[in-house]
Amino acid sequence: LLLSRAMGKLQSKISFHTTKYRADGSVGQTGPAGASQQHSPAHTDAVTSVAALQPDLCVSGGRDKSVAVSSWRSGAALRRFTGHEREVTKVTSALDSNRVFSASRDKTVMMWELHRTSGPSQHFPGHDLVVTGLAVSPDASQLCTGSRDNTVCKWDTETGECLGRAAISRNLV
Repeated sequence: LLLSRAMGKLQSKISFHTTKYRADGSVGQTGPAGASQQHSPAHTDAVTSVAALQPDLCVSGGRDKSVAVSSWRSGAALRRFTGHEREVTKVTSALDSNRVFSASRDKTVMMWELHRTSGPSQHFPGHDLVVTGLAVSPDASQLCTGSRDNTVCKWDTETGECLGRAAISRNLV
């Protein structure tokens, strides 16, 4: 940020550099000499949520109704999960877990296994409106979901059973 005095007023100007930051923490030059490898986008529409998965992986959800697992370093999408009927609103995972959780405007939450070949390994229906909050226990055995229906639910991730449900008197969930 550069500061300059113009016509008696102190003004700030943003300084633009010709460098490009990369996921590995290094800085490279833009242009042919420092061109980075291009990958296909992880989503075909806007990304709505991103979360850390493992030290070298992240998970993202998008308007395209999909969940993608990508490499932090290369940016390459390594896995794609589909099954939601509407936009994915939140994604999360317990760090160093193989389980990924996604919430959606379709009022459901799904659990995906990184090494499973297809489909969600667990489905958590039970909200009446869009699911907007999502948190998982450190061991990935329990899940907490929040919805615009003013409820919070606690789930057993192994059985898919709702262990508890609380109504919040204000629209804050």
